[in-house]
Amino acid sequence: MDFSRLKYISCDAPTTGELELLNESKVRIAQVIRARWIILGILAAYGIVPYAIFHYYSIEIHSVNDLQVVFPVLAWCVVATYNAFFLYSYQWFANIRPLNQIQLLLDLLFVTVVIHFSGGAVSWFWPMYLVVTLESVLLMENPSDTFAFALGASLAYGGLLQFEFYGILPPASMPFENLSLQQTLPYVITKWAWVTMTNMIMAAIGVYLMKTIRLREEDLRKLVIRDNLTSLYNRAYFFYRLHSEIRRAIRYNRPLSLLIMDMDNFKEFNDRYGHLVGDQLLRVISGTIRSNIRYSTGKPGYELDIPCRYGGDEFAIIAPETTSAQALFMAKRLCKEIGVKCGGEMMAHIQAATGSHPTEVPDVTVSVGVASVPEHASETEALVKAADDAMYVSKRSKKNNVAVSETAPSVVPTTSAR
Repeated sequence: MDFSRLKYISCDAPTTGELELLNESKVRIAQVIRARWIILGILAAYGIVPYAIFHYYSIEIHSVNDLQVVFPVLAWCVVATYNAFFLYSYQWFANIRPLNQIQLLLDLLFVTVVIHFSGGAVSWFWPMYLVVTLESVLLMENPSDTFAFALGASLAYGGLLQFEFYGILPPASMPFENLSLQQTLPYVITKWAWVTMTNMIMAAIGVYLMKTIRLREEDLRKLVIRDNLTSLYNRAYFFYRLHSEIRRAIRYNRPLSLLIMDMDNFKEFNDRYGHLVGDQLLRVISGTIRSNIRYSTGKPGYELDIPCRYGGDEFAIIAPETTSAQALFMAKRLCKEIGVKCGGEMMAHIQAATGSHPTEVPDVTVSVGVASVPEHASETEALVKAADDAMYVSKRSKKNNVAVSETAPSVVPTTSAR
């Protein structure tokens, strides 16, 4: 996903992989928005109930002036307003990073305002900075962003204490507190150092826990969508992604190609060297396929092309934004890479399995069929059949070859309205 500018989905043509990453971010945003409503509710109850009780039962409540009541209420209303805006608008944003940054900066400002009007150096509300840090852990992908916001909280709190100490901002008086501490420099410095240290520790713990959770989630996801032998995407995920990418290609009038490849003489290889060596050959070919597809260089990174294990010795690559001519070039390059590298890589595996050095490099080749949207098909089954038929044409000709489908689409897709 391009995070460099603000945009809406309706003006872009995101791939299924990009949409999956976007949706994961939006789930986290929804969680933060709900948590913010809960925190606002707690703050409202904490502000109203004690104030009402102390107003009637304690004379010290009169040390609280009108500004200390009005400004926190106004800040609370501002937070409720932008949280409501985010609640009803975040689904429409395709660029999530600036939205998250704005939320965190506004929350940081709100916490600083609340701390100032509740006593500054003697305020009980400084742990709310920890809440903002945890919020950044959940929202931001990069650990450096979390530490940056934790540092920002430290600077905001330190700046507030300095402004109050030197009288730039009049310190707010609070009942039941030793107000002289607001003008005691050793106490101010010690309090700032304590808040900074706890905030940084919270950031480190949060980053570690979130990293562990995300790695665990990714491992569980791989168990569902990856083939155990080759680590490529499995057949079920292949059809899910292919259907999604076809719908995207038709909607946005974008090219899409499908490559289906079958290993040549794989049965003879298994019969000669054994099925365990055959399994290793499938892994070697899968590694070659992965090294020849396109990847996003952003963070988080993802595969632009989708490599899958289609069947026993059949593989498939879904190539978004790729015309049939580009797919043909890609397939020829892949055939050459497999033919040159895989046989040599299998020499050591064959020797380990048989106990003797092979007298010749095994001939490892594949036959590839290519079909594209909208040239050859506009539906999932039709596109698979077109690519599969082209692959068999390649295999029947001379193997280690590429053939492009000659099938005409039964229905020519039209660009749908955005």
